[in-house]
Amino acid sequence: MEQDLPPAAGPFADPGRAEAWWWLGVPLFVAVAAPVIYAIDRDFYNEAINQEGWGLLELAHVVIPLIAFVLAIAILRDPLVRRSVFLRLWIGLAALGSLYIAGEEASWGQHLIGWDTPEGWQAVNDQNETNLHNISSWLDQKPRLLMQLGIIVGGIVLPLALPHLKALRASPLALIVPPKALMPTAVLALGWYLARDLQPVMPEARFMVTRPSEVEETFLVLFVLFYLMVFRRRLAQLRPRAAQSPAAETAKA
Repeated sequence: MEQDLPPAAGPFADPGRAEAWWWLGVPLFVAVAAPVIYAIDRDFYNEAINQEGWGLLELAHVVIPLIAFVLAIAILRDPLVRRSVFLRLWIGLAALGSLYIAGEEASWGQHLIGWDTPEGWQAVNDQNETNLHNISSWLDQKPRLLMQLGIIVGGIVLPLALPHLKALRASPLALIVPPKALMPTAVLALGWYLARDLQPVMPEARFMVTRPSEVEETFLVLFVLFYLMVFRRRLAQLRPRAAQSPAAETAKA
């Protein structure tokens, strides 16, 4: 698998303090704004922020994955990615996953256009919508659980462990390990996941928003978008190294 990956010699110039406004500022803003708005005006939060289909959070769960999908398609056109079967599959999975999330959140256009759900679909969809995730847990909770576990491992565990994993740092596989800059988003996603368990215990807490899972989902889709942004930057840094690699010299000869 590593043979067709571009070289990953040396550290990447991943996002640092100068760019903290997006990798730290945006997640913190979401994490703080949601409970603050809810504490100030619960009706406004439920009607404008958390409304099913048209709330700000629901719209973000369509727009952010759509941006991630477009970015993933652009990455798939990169020469370094096109040379690697593994990277094509890796980024292709991100593209398909982002498109699935965006489409499902908008019920594939039903929330925007407003068509009636066919009777046959109503019989199998527990919310009478033209989407797949309300049909079976295999199309909703289980893919979401895999995404949550992937973000915990990739966004928290691996970035912390990477300095102690010399072989992985020197390996081309280091290309796909998320940077530490994405840890705030991953930690907040985990925190809001745990907040779902607190909701039944503390239903009257002023900081406990309605449907905390919707806030958690915002961090999940933000993580994917941020990851693709960093991945594209890393590819740009790798191009000069790939051009000077022994494989490239052999190909030229």
